Amino acid sequence: MQLVVFAVVLILSSFLSGGFLSGAEFPGECLDIIEDHGNISCALEGSGFKSLKAWRTTKHKELVNVDPIWCTLVCSGNGRPKLPNGVCSNNDLNCTPSGKESLLNWAQRLRKILHGVLTDWCPCYPKK
Repeated sequence: MQLVVFAVVLILSSFLSGGFLSGAEFPGECLDIIEDHGNISCALEGSGFKSLKAWRTTKHKELVNVDPIWCTLVCSGNGRPKLPNGVCSNNDLNCTPSGKESLLNWAQRLRKILHGVLTDWCPCYPKK
């Protein structure tokens, strides 16, 4: 019984002091950003499908995997675009607040580039 009380007090004190998980965030948040924008990165680098028909029939899945050792995306073609600096360390994803911020900045840059390409090349794409 005393051991249980000691464990509860120890865990509770770490929660209250803010030391629990010491600033780490759940890797799922970073993976969501990578999955949402990895397809755009692969497509913009020309690393995905070679034909529009293949691209449409697979629901635009150009991102196949993430390689945390090389800190790259693995695309359906031969391309392996780099993830931003600070996202990988020790052969793993680094989902700290600074790693997540790097991913959010990367995602914003990709959206801006994609918007520019669509605005320039697609006459029916809204200019705003």
